[in-house]
Amino acid sequence: MSENIKFQELQNFLNQNEIPKIKGKPKTFLGIAKQPHYENVISNIYAFFFNVNEEHHFKDLFIKSLLELLKTSRLGKEKSTLINTFFNFEITTEYTTNKGGRIDLLLSSPENSIIIENKVYHHLNNNLDDYWESVSSTNKIGVILSLQHISRSNYSAFEYASNFICITHKKLMQQIQKNMGLYLLDANEKYTIFLKDFIQNITNLSTKMMNKKEIDFYFKNQQKIRDTKAFLESVEHHVKTEIEKAGNVLNGVNLNTPRANSNSSNVLRYFISDKNKNLMFTILFDKLTNGENKLVIIIELQHKALKDKRKYHKIDLSEEELKICFTDNFLNTNNFWAHFALKEYILEAEDIHNLSSFIIDKLEKDNFISIFRKLESFLEN
Repeated sequence: MSENIKFQELQNFLNQNEIPKIKGKPKTFLGIAKQPHYENVISNIYAFFFNVNEEHHFKDLFIKSLLELLKTSRLGKEKSTLINTFFNFEITTEYTTNKGGRIDLLLSSPENSIIIENKVYHHLNNNLDDYWESVSSTNKIGVILSLQHISRSNYSAFEYASNFICITHKKLMQQIQKNMGLYLLDANEKYTIFLKDFIQNITNLSTKMMNKKEIDFYFKNQQKIRDTKAFLESVEHHVKTEIEKAGNVLNGVNLNTPRANSNSSNVLRYFISDKNKNLMFTILFDKLTNGENKLVIIIELQHKALKDKRKYHKIDLSEEELKICFTDNFLNTNNFWAHFALKEYILEAEDIHNLSSFIIDKLEKDNFISIFRKLESFLEN
């Protein structure tokens, strides 16, 4: 197949199909802390909010919501005495069982207990009989909190399996959201934010990165999608090659290319002065192929060249040169690098096609070369 035919097929595919935009999941505090799925962390948060006397002032929101879900189930109807008389309970995390196991969360009073096994990504391989026999309350029920529903057939081998019910974390959060409006007036504002963030964290854990429609689209069009990705990579390679060509033909500088696969490799290239290694042109191109079509040309100073930045005001710069010099970054940064001069460009397709010529042209016409040479001379003295 000729390249022209393949290109036309790709063009037709893009014209005829709307590429699904994958929605990212909102960040949460637990996600930022790299602990969104830690079962003990989630159990501790549950324990805090199940405590009706805690300073969150959500009172019985959590236990009320859980009992409402239990009440609608067949098992809950069988345990109606517990459901209707569950109050004045204590909360224990990591409750030690007779055989040395750990119940994640135990809500208990002398007469009533709710045994909660908190599952996130781990399989249910806990000894539910041991859990059941380790709690002495007259009325008790077991709850398996999980991300996805776990059928009773998965734990039916246990003698007391019929006393356990699976409720998903998401379903519990939905019930809490349904009820929380009645509690917001008295709730502590800080913990209202924490609770909403916790609900979002559970939602993130319970939601797949891609939905079935998006996966179906990929499998239906995967070759064209791979072709599109390869085409983008070719454009990116063209951009890098053209920038490096400009660096190689420009007199008085050495091209510096970041290590392959480093963070900087797809972001920038340096043209370093032959006379001073702390003076360079920096070409930023990471926004050139992301839809913004933006290229940034910078004169950058580093390390020793930044000692006493006020001295650069002594350089005799023209009015036109001054328009791009002494950027806010240069005046205010405390980094080991600073942008002395900078200008952004929005490029057309023709500019990208002849990118090396575009860069050389702008370096000359927009006074970058003249400023660069003045800096070289100033730093030599």
